[in-house]
Amino acid sequence: MGYRLSYQRVLGLALALLALGAPASPANAALFARTTTDLQAEVRAAAAEGKQLAVFLTLPDCPGCLEMERQVHAVPAIEKAFKRKFRTVSIDISTSDSLVDPAGRPSTPAAFALRLRAVATPSYAFFNRDGQVLYRFTGTLDQNGFRQLADYVSSARYEQRPFIAPARQAAHATNLRLNAEPPAATVPLHPEFKLAATDGQTHRLADFRGLGVALAVGYTQCPDVCPTTLAELKAAVEALPPALKSQVQVLFATLDPERDAIPLLKDYATAFRPDGGRPILGLRGDPAETKNLIRQLQLVADKQPSASMGYTLDHTAGVFLFDADGRLLGLSPYGQPLKQLAADLASIAADASRRRQLAHH
Repeated sequence: MGYRLSYQRVLGLALALLALGAPASPANAALFARTTTDLQAEVRAAAAEGKQLAVFLTLPDCPGCLEMERQVHAVPAIEKAFKRKFRTVSIDISTSDSLVDPAGRPSTPAAFALRLRAVATPSYAFFNRDGQVLYRFTGTLDQNGFRQLADYVSSARYEQRPFIAPARQAAHATNLRLNAEPPAATVPLHPEFKLAATDGQTHRLADFRGLGVALAVGYTQCPDVCPTTLAELKAAVEALPPALKSQVQVLFATLDPERDAIPLLKDYATAFRPDGGRPILGLRGDPAETKNLIRQLQLVADKQPSASMGYTLDHTAGVFLFDADGRLLGLSPYGQPLKQLAADLASIAADASRRRQLAHH
């Protein structure tokens, strides 16, 4: 039920996508618009331009890849500055094309990625004029972090120390100090999903801008983890000062749409409504929307047979915390002391309140 996927699990997911032959991803942003099957030729072309080669490794429908393309690669100033230092290409590692790697060896995109240990995406690999890898980075970055990565590689600072990515979450910018675990590097900064809710509306995370958000995932027939998590969220909200209780929206998204219809989900969420706080909203998607939620947050949701219930779900446990801008701050793990969860909710609620007051001045 851990949040961070192990190397073996990430590798398994990547290879599963390869086997399934997932559909091609949308066209990349201009910064990595070009694709190739001959990376050695790209290395030579980069050398002729007085640049290094930067390769963007992607998978179809990789949420972090799409976020990087939309939020970072597509920024004209970033594209211009990056291309002064690097020749850029992208490689979809799910394809079965033949590939010549930067050293001139025959390969495939999948084998090339495995050789780089870049089985998670988005990944960036940088090569010198001899086709030797200089540095590899895996994960999503904001615009500032991506600029820092480019400067780090172009100035060869990897000879002295590893790249330390700047804080990915608003907790850094607002000086929040949370007990929650930081987000996994490959999870989008602003996850995107659209789900029906128990208030009769259809909601995205963007609908809750201006509020701190605490999102739990699970299912109504969960025997222990889900009711315990929601009970702790109820207690944590009730522990807030009265003025802050309304600054937090608790969400519960089902991973079992087959059995969790909206009326059942509404009754379940209502049972945990915090006194003085906002009603807990239950969220439900169709199978495709649920798969997208799982993909966006890199959740575990595995069916297990059960003699009494038909099946149960082994699923990611804990509470995802978002700031008032909808940026993922981290995961409060299941079993974390209630006092620490309450302190984190107090921090994001106070931050939301401050932002609202500043907006009104």
